[in-house]
Amino acid sequence: PLLEYSDPLPFREPVNINRREKEDLKGFLESSIAYETSLFDHLCSQARGTFKSDRELQGAEAIIGNLDGDGFLTTPLQEIALLNDFSLQELETLLAEIQTFDPSGVGGRNLRESLLIQLRGLDKNQSLAYRIIDHHFDHLTHNRIPSITKALGCSAEEVCKTIEKEISLLDLHPGTNLSRGHYPLNPNYITIDVTILFNENEPTIVVNNDTIPPLRLNQNYLTMLEDKSLAKETREYIEERIASGKWLLRNISERHRTIYRIAEQILEKQREYLSDPKGNLVPFTMKSVAETLELHESTIVRAVANKYLSCPRGIFPLRSFFTHGYTTDEGKKISSRSVKELLKEMIADEDRSSPLSDETISTKIKACGIPCARRTIAKYRYELGIGNTVQRKSFF
Repeated sequence: PLLEYSDPLPFREPVNINRREKEDLKGFLESSIAYETSLFDHLCSQARGTFKSDRELQGAEAIIGNLDGDGFLTTPLQEIALLNDFSLQELETLLAEIQTFDPSGVGGRNLRESLLIQLRGLDKNQSLAYRIIDHHFDHLTHNRIPSITKALGCSAEEVCKTIEKEISLLDLHPGTNLSRGHYPLNPNYITIDVTILFNENEPTIVVNNDTIPPLRLNQNYLTMLEDKSLAKETREYIEERIASGKWLLRNISERHRTIYRIAEQILEKQREYLSDPKGNLVPFTMKSVAETLELHESTIVRAVANKYLSCPRGIFPLRSFFTHGYTTDEGKKISSRSVKELLKEMIADEDRSSPLSDETISTKIKACGIPCARRTIAKYRYELGIGNTVQRKSFF
């Protein structure tokens, strides 16, 4: 391999890579150079351990390759069969096996099937939760508790308790975590890219360099260049490859430096939030960081993608420190994250028999001096995964 040993040869830009290609390659390096397991890789690994014949494995990979980011199979199985020269029955059999893979729920052709897969994995095929989802999914999604109780002959209390204790714990997006390359906020599956420590209120930023294996140029190629009899064409090729390798190594180094500089900006703007469990985020955008660091905003976006920061308060995605904000009637700046927290608190304290409407919540937040329209409340609810008044209504 070319990258094995570093050498003091002067850096030279690759000669046959245009500006657009260099930017694309740099973006690729910044976003994917850390070792991460994709949903496709994770499922294919299980497929290789499950299916013995090449044909079965080929069919399984065709199915897995058609799963969307949530882990759902939205492409008709008949279409996959036709395009890959399989019978529908063959793929049905393979899909049934894939639906037993981890993470539980992948391979469902819709949300309903995915939830049923998860319950089967928990041996709850005969449970009330299974019957509700299997036969009354539309009523469930619209919170029509009376219709469910009437059809199943059980009390509203039983149904609501089942929804709260069992159904609500199921994953609505079983493939999302791995399709992004990690399991969010789970130390067993993520890699901390930068750590901010506080010693007697003095901060220290530490970038984790272990996410990238040590790379160096292969000495054999460098030795070949010393051979006077080396053909001109071969020499030019090796020199070009070495230049490309040096360019790659420099970009890896720049990546670490960029993450460090971004962490410095986060520390400067969000120090209270990082060090104090009661601290709040302040408005802070990637655009402002890009301007401060004199980098393109897209560089910041790529640099923080799938990266995590550890601090005394916990482990957070780097993206979470960037948030737009509001100015209160008193002139104080607060982040949209703070408004979302206020929204969650209001809904958590509401009378479930008569949930607060978006208009009412908007009015209450405005009363706190924060200008927040009804449409914004609806948007924040959706982002937080909180239902509307009908979906939040309790019947007992």
